[in-house]
Amino acid sequence: MHLNAGRKQASCLPAALESLLSLSGLSLSRINRIVLATGPGSFTGVRLAMSYGLALAAALDCPVVPVDNLEMAALDVSLYAKEQVLCPILWAKREYVYSALYRKNRETNSLSLLRVPGFFSQVVWLEILRQEIDKPLLIIEAGRQYDLFSDYFCIFSRETPSGGRLSLLGDLFIDRETSFEKVKGTYLRNADIG
Repeated sequence: MHLNAGRKQASCLPAALESLLSLSGLSLSRINRIVLATGPGSFTGVRLAMSYGLALAAALDCPVVPVDNLEMAALDVSLYAKEQVLCPILWAKREYVYSALYRKNRETNSLSLLRVPGFFSQVVWLEILRQEIDKPLLIIEAGRQYDLFSDYFCIFSRETPSGGRLSLLGDLFIDRETSFEKVKGTYLRNADIG
């Protein structure tokens, strides 16, 4: 099930969960883990999803598996990429990006984190990329153009993470299980206030 309700997400989430449970023949009591995309993303979208998912985890007294959207994009591409550095990039407005660096390990078909996800100006991130020994493969959002990164090979990522893929990553990252109180969201840019 994929929910793309735009600005109506808050009012659609309870009905979507009810429909999903009905279609699967399950009840809330059968849920033993919440797998939650923690961003980066827009403040409202991440806050909404996190609030609902974390409240559900608290009510059901079950653990949460947090999954970063940048890592999901890198994992998608890693299925087709050779052993190399992968660099998912999300546009964060005002000439800023949210990005990270991962290296694909061909033998284990896994990713290792080279650079922790962060919020950077495009100019600063370009300088960081130029310091890499291996030229990274950039994974960018469809429809975005980053002129500063034109010297790099770019491929497009999916627009939104799918629930099915997120569920499978919950099994892959079961070692990340934690209590709902410890899960934090990642937003596309720092707050404008202050």
